[in-house]
Amino acid sequence: MRAALATARVEWIRFFRDRIAMFSTIALPVVLVLLIGLSFGQSNSRLPVGLLSENPGPLGTSLINELEQSAAVDVTLYTDRRDLYRDIRMGTVGGGVDVPADGSPVQVYVQQASSGAGVILSTVNAAAAQVSTRAVAVDVLSGDVPVARAEAAVDDALAQVPPVTVAARSLGAVNEMEENRFASAVPSQLMLFVFLNGLLGASALVQARQLRVFQRTLATPHGLGVYLSGLGASRVAIALLQSAILLGLGVLSFGIDFGNPVAVAVLVVVYSVIAGAAGMLLGGIAKTPGQAVAVAVPAGIVLGMLGGTMWPLSVVGPLMSRIGHLTPQAWAMDAWNQIINDGAGLAGIATELAVLTGFAVGLSALAVWALGRHARTGR
Repeated sequence: MRAALATARVEWIRFFRDRIAMFSTIALPVVLVLLIGLSFGQSNSRLPVGLLSENPGPLGTSLINELEQSAAVDVTLYTDRRDLYRDIRMGTVGGGVDVPADGSPVQVYVQQASSGAGVILSTVNAAAAQVSTRAVAVDVLSGDVPVARAEAAVDDALAQVPPVTVAARSLGAVNEMEENRFASAVPSQLMLFVFLNGLLGASALVQARQLRVFQRTLATPHGLGVYLSGLGASRVAIALLQSAILLGLGVLSFGIDFGNPVAVAVLVVVYSVIAGAAGMLLGGIAKTPGQAVAVAVPAGIVLGMLGGTMWPLSVVGPLMSRIGHLTPQAWAMDAWNQIINDGAGLAGIATELAVLTGFAVGLSALAVWALGRHARTGR
């Protein structure tokens, strides 16, 4: 046991001295989590909308006030129509509203197939209905009382009416992801980069093979098994360190609630074993360090894409979903979704953990065979 831990310690020292490995393990995933979280934004954020208003009358001014007070859109004033068109095409704003002089129709501009078109149209229609209702009420009352008194009476009456609020929640959606824009970024990037960095560790193993380190372990009192145990422990420990950094960032900096801590811990440990074993297997197969890196990067990215770490498998067809579940990433993402969506514990992700454990055992056995073959044959 002491010899295995000593081997793991040596591998850890080598890892912390490698600046490229430190960057890809710690800095790069954190940066991507920030970029993805900030890019997608929160689901309850207001939709940016551009507003043109050339000489609006009283009704137009009231409509503008209603839009500016809306909880659904964030109004930005424009003075040049070309600037508004440009920003709509570029996606800077979700759409535009042109409020002309009273008596002319209000124009709403949206990009073709825009997901925010319905929100803009419904918001403008609701604001127009509110303005029209007030105008009709003032017109009716002003036949008997002065206009100023009619307007005051209508405003007072509207203030007395309690607002109707509507709360919407999508059934089956990830509750935490509805509330926190980073909740989907952390698990997906954790699954992607833990596996990718596990594969990148194969380069150091190929170098050790070239230096005949594996052959020399056969002459030691402890043998190859102890060395491989220490090697595997160091790889799993590095994966756990990376996972702890990303999870800690999510909890402490972004306030993410990942769900059942026991289920999360077991899932992360099993997946770390998979990543470490995959890297050791590649280290036993690749012929040169450069070849190991050349295989690790595309393999890690492609498997991550197939496994749903870059987009959810719910948006792909049934065939691609079945193909994706040939990867450990897909089963791990399924487990994350159940933990966060449904508050599942160990029992709730038992199937996923069983499949992932199968991946871990199979990859570990293949890695031991591949590295042991080099130790015995010297090739």
